[in-house]
Amino acid sequence: MTGQPAHATQAKKQNFSSGRELIEAVRTRREQAQQAHALLDSLKSDLPSADALDGDRIDGVKVLWISEGRAARDETAFRHALATGHRLREAGERMTDAKIIDAYERAYNIAQAIGADNREPEMPPQRDRVTMARRVRGYVMSNNRSSGASAFSGATDGVNARERKVLATMGRKGGQKAAERWNDRDSEYAQKELEKLRKTQQRKKARGRSTRSRISQYVNDQYIETGLVPTWKEIAAEVNASRRTVAYHMSALKKLEEIPES
Repeated sequence: MTGQPAHATQAKKQNFSSGRELIEAVRTRREQAQQAHALLDSLKSDLPSADALDGDRIDGVKVLWISEGRAARDETAFRHALATGHRLREAGERMTDAKIIDAYERAYNIAQAIGADNREPEMPPQRDRVTMARRVRGYVMSNNRSSGASAFSGATDGVNARERKVLATMGRKGGQKAAERWNDRDSEYAQKELEKLRKTQQRKKARGRSTRSRISQYVNDQYIETGLVPTWKEIAAEVNASRRTVAYHMSALKKLEEIPES
């Protein structure tokens, strides 16, 4: 359960002087096992589900990541739609296009909200979403998952070659549609998007200046108090930044001679 290898323990051989002693030992163990089982049953209602313990699951959606801060929006949405199809089938409900598309759009929007990484939404066209819903329904009905896997694990553990092809097609069409909108840089759409990008870049620069200022303030304060420059690890913990970010700003601050030499 902890992810650590279990330590091998050698079972101690027990000797019983009589048959009655053996029977009593077995009876005692059975009673202990029953008590433990009853205790576990009483705790079941208080234990969180595996979904609740999953840090990447937001509102029931398993968010997949390309890299830190950059969500795989299309794949997240597709897998959630597929999982929804399996759930509907197991519950005996109709797998309508609307339900599957709603699941896809909801998962896509969640992935966009927490992992856009400065990307604008590129939701596939409605026609492609309808095609996706029908294919998801076909996959679920044909039960083309490998034997031995449950519907829920199959829906989230991976996709087969056909499903990867559908996912790639949807992503490609979405990209083509976005590229078409940028053909005319003077169009209203392009100008709006460029303005968004400009504001995003301004916010990133402001965030960078703020981080550098906090690092400079912390380093100088610590040097005044202790006569020592704090370690990168200490700085990262203080300003809530990555080691890479700290290294970048420390290098710049040293060149500008705004912090003391270590």
